[in-house]
Amino acid sequence: MSLLRRGFKTWCENAARGYRREFGLEPMGALDPRLLASKLGVVIWTPNEVPGVPAKALRQLTKTDPDSWSAVTICVGDRSRIITNDVHSPERQNNSLMHELSHIVLGHNAAKVFVSPAGQMLLSEYDKVQEEEADCLSSTLLVPREALLAILRLGYDEKRAAAHFCVTKDLIRMRTNLTGVNKQLAGRRSA
Repeated sequence: MSLLRRGFKTWCENAARGYRREFGLEPMGALDPRLLASKLGVVIWTPNEVPGVPAKALRQLTKTDPDSWSAVTICVGDRSRIITNDVHSPERQNNSLMHELSHIVLGHNAAKVFVSPAGQMLLSEYDKVQEEEADCLSSTLLVPREALLAILRLGYDEKRAAAHFCVTKDLIRMRTNLTGVNKQLAGRRSA
């Protein structure tokens, strides 16, 4: 069951169009999360750039267990900073960065983060509604329905569409299913 409020998905699609216009991108253009971060005044760090992280914690986050996390937003003074896992592929980093930026755009409160003595990054808690909202907005900003439909009408397969938007094939598959464009295209082919 979706936790999203009525009209939220439409709002996300409108936001995706608006940001593309604002940045002078074509409607089918890829929106780079780093461009949005810059506009929002958000600094992006890798774990190596975070001041004061103990070597043991850094080793845990980047070498021992880099698959246990993707990105996290922290507040330093009055500025948001996103720490991204630069061990991940650029496509996965884009999804993770846009997810964190979506929390910021939506005005969500950042979860509290702790690093345990063993070097594990622990979140105090997370709000399921806020996570679902950030998932919806981030995936829509990266791959808007209108753009996905246009790309698929041009004959792009999943791999080529993912490369076009610099996202994972999983994200393309998810957006294709959630937006119903696959059914829309199938209906046109059978007509």
